Amino acid sequence: MKSADLAQYLEREVLPVVEKPSRYLGTEVNSVHKDPSTVEVRLALVFPDLYDLGLGNLGLHILYAVLNALPWCWAERAYAPAPDMETALRERELPLFSLESKTPLGELDGIGFTLQSELTYTNILNCLDLSGIPLRTKDRNDQHPLTFAGGPAVFNPEPLAPFMDFFVIGDGEEIVLELAELLRELKADGASRAQALEALAELEGIYVPALYPMETLPDGRVLPPVDGPKVVKRITRDLDGATFPVDYLVPFTPQVHDRVSLEVLRGCTQGCRFCQAGMTTRPVRERSLEKVDELMERTLATTGYEEVSLVSLSTCDYSRVKQLVDQAVGRAEKDRVSVSLPSLRLDSFSVDLADRVADVRRTGLTVAPEAASPRLRALINKWIPDEGLLEMADQAYALGWGHVKLYFMIGLPTERDDDVEAIADLTLRTLDVGRAHNPRARVNTGVSTFVPKPFTPFQWAPQIGIQETERRQRILAGQLGRNRGVKFGRHNPEETFLEGLVSRSDRRAGDLIEEAYRQGARLDAWHEHLDFDAWQRAIAITGFDVEDALRERATDERLPWDHIDVMIPKEWFLEDWERARALQYAEDCRHSKCHRCGVIDRERPLCAHMLRDSIAGAKQEGTFKMGAGRQAPQDREEARKQKKFDPKAGRLEEPDPVQRIRLRIARTGELRFLSHLETMNAWLRALRRARFPLAYSRGYHPHPKVSFSTAFPVGESSTGDYMDLLLVEHLKPEDLLARLENVLHGGMGVLTAEEVPMRVPSLMSQVDGFDYALRVRGRSLDRLRSQVRDLMEAKELPLVRRAKKRGRRVMVSQDMRPGISRLEVLEKESESEVEIRFRNQTVAGRTTRAKDLLRLLDLGPESVDVLRQDTFFVEQTPEKPPATPLAT
Repeated sequence: MKSADLAQYLEREVLPVVEKPSRYLGTEVNSVHKDPSTVEVRLALVFPDLYDLGLGNLGLHILYAVLNALPWCWAERAYAPAPDMETALRERELPLFSLESKTPLGELDGIGFTLQSELTYTNILNCLDLSGIPLRTKDRNDQHPLTFAGGPAVFNPEPLAPFMDFFVIGDGEEIVLELAELLRELKADGASRAQALEALAELEGIYVPALYPMETLPDGRVLPPVDGPKVVKRITRDLDGATFPVDYLVPFTPQVHDRVSLEVLRGCTQGCRFCQAGMTTRPVRERSLEKVDELMERTLATTGYEEVSLVSLSTCDYSRVKQLVDQAVGRAEKDRVSVSLPSLRLDSFSVDLADRVADVRRTGLTVAPEAASPRLRALINKWIPDEGLLEMADQAYALGWGHVKLYFMIGLPTERDDDVEAIADLTLRTLDVGRAHNPRARVNTGVSTFVPKPFTPFQWAPQIGIQETERRQRILAGQLGRNRGVKFGRHNPEETFLEGLVSRSDRRAGDLIEEAYRQGARLDAWHEHLDFDAWQRAIAITGFDVEDALRERATDERLPWDHIDVMIPKEWFLEDWERARALQYAEDCRHSKCHRCGVIDRERPLCAHMLRDSIAGAKQEGTFKMGAGRQAPQDREEARKQKKFDPKAGRLEEPDPVQRIRLRIARTGELRFLSHLETMNAWLRALRRARFPLAYSRGYHPHPKVSFSTAFPVGESSTGDYMDLLLVEHLKPEDLLARLENVLHGGMGVLTAEEVPMRVPSLMSQVDGFDYALRVRGRSLDRLRSQVRDLMEAKELPLVRRAKKRGRRVMVSQDMRPGISRLEVLEKESESEVEIRFRNQTVAGRTTRAKDLLRLLDLGPESVDVLRQDTFFVEQTPEKPPATPLAT
């Protein structure tokens, strides 16, 4: 099926019947669309998880921007389909497709997967299978696209080696350009798959499993040879010069992380011994203050987002972090944007930073002690005494934070029951500190299970199993579960178990992953979708050795990832493992001395630059003492006074609105598949991109004063809805229209705009009904006329539908007939479609909606196009709805 035909079929037959069609539109703000005939290389960037989680992935945003800046390359996107979409595709024998052009993935030149978590590996196989691509690379031919993968979980590529043609190790900004150039040359030369893989293996940072000389040992282990070649990770050395996606993709579907993620630094030198990311991303590289400010300004202008997150592994370690935060908050306040810091340390300095970015209502502060006993904190190299944590909590509660969230791990090496009990004890002591300030203070405690990841000093440690995880969780539940001031959350033991099975295994784990997929495993990272029985069946069928996967490793044995070079030698990890067992704390090398981890021997200029920036920046901010870490600044009150705050009212001051503009708006094309919330968000972000002087509500969380005439049902187009804007500065309606024209999505439109009096009844309260045009496919003219005649002659039209009563969804029977004031079938203009004109009216507070009428006519959403043509209001008669918005 051609792309155009597939796109039309999806729009007509598939999108109307899936739960969240907005996941699959591919027409988001800032999405890239090119003419396929003008490009030479076409790639799919696949995030193998649901769109709701995947679109926010910064790595995919970066690669999307880098590749699409090449005029001869088109990078499109795909995500793991939700179960309902997978079912729809398989039932109709349709392939998985790229979002932008609806091209089957199997027809592209390459498919790149982001490895964010081992729990997405069955999703990868599902994507390949739905694309018509053999799962195993050995079964593919020259007609199949090349498959590759990169991302945080790539540092042990072996479990996916049977399914991936190659892997990209390390940072992707530069190597993806080299990769695209090489694919362009190979395609022009007509190179075979084998020739392409040989050429790709020559690029630094590319690992081609089929060409690597692995050894199979007598016990079945598949390991790299002792003296085999190394695949060295790639490093982006200059973040200021690296591409950042200022044209950030703005989704319609609400996201798990619905915001701009602005990376301010990469790498970490804290040295937490359990943290793979901190080890594999060294050395630290920063974006300059000037560059961060420029990127923030440009990204907000192109997106209309309401929040910016200053992301990194440890944002508090930015060399001029106080200036960074103050600069970001100053920029954000101009655009009514909030700033968040996702990674805070356990000290008073972090509390100060969080206070700087917080709004008036300080709800929760999140920190991660990871361990609750001094012994284990020394083991993991995250040393802070209990008194330090409690002092930090005391400062947070004193500043008005409603709760503190603490993250811990169980199952750490050498952990005993008293270490587990210490988690409950420290949680309760933190609660006591909070209750001294606020009798309603709370503590949220989240507990995950430790997984010993490759390229950490703990890579030799064992992982506890499911039963032991549950036993330790019960210890905590017994001490915390009955305390109303504590919310105790725990990670699913089965998910951690599966992560451990795969993360440290060799190539044999591919058999387990494939069998689990064939047994029905999908979306394993989502508790509601995890099918643990499928994995248990796969373990039994393949004979996978669970105990061997979770066991402690001997320090002299070969490891499946020994052929990957992250610039830290295995010997250093072993030395730090010994320091951990001796409970020796190693301070951050940016604040003390070089620990000779090996990176400085390979990237001396970067390490030297990192140290100079750290010392100079901290001295400039007055927050640095050698060997003592950062000290809390003393100007918190001065910073807080800068905010316009009305202490008497307990809220931010807001200027009064001076003008009301009423717009007649349209929603057409694919945007008819947006829900009401998605449509509202799309409009609000468009208004923010247009830089309108919107009025905001008063209170803890101000919202723009924008109202709509009615809800937007999924699947309905519209040319007759209305929206009111309250502004704090006067704008001419024609100027407003001109500014909107430059920022609106193609499926959004403004038909009229006029000023109306400030004090009028709300739009929604004035609505009395709507005019609809329904285009019906697959139903004869005579049958429709007969059905419509029967409906109009009926005295009652009872219909059972969902309604909300006392906060609960219940089924109620309602008479739809009074709400139908007009219903007629027009003369047939097309052999394939019949048009029905329908006018509803509100009677006794009830309205017969278009979807209610379709149920009465026994019509499914895939067979009808619904257009809401106009709205009529209570001041008008149903016979003559208004052609323009009402002034009063």
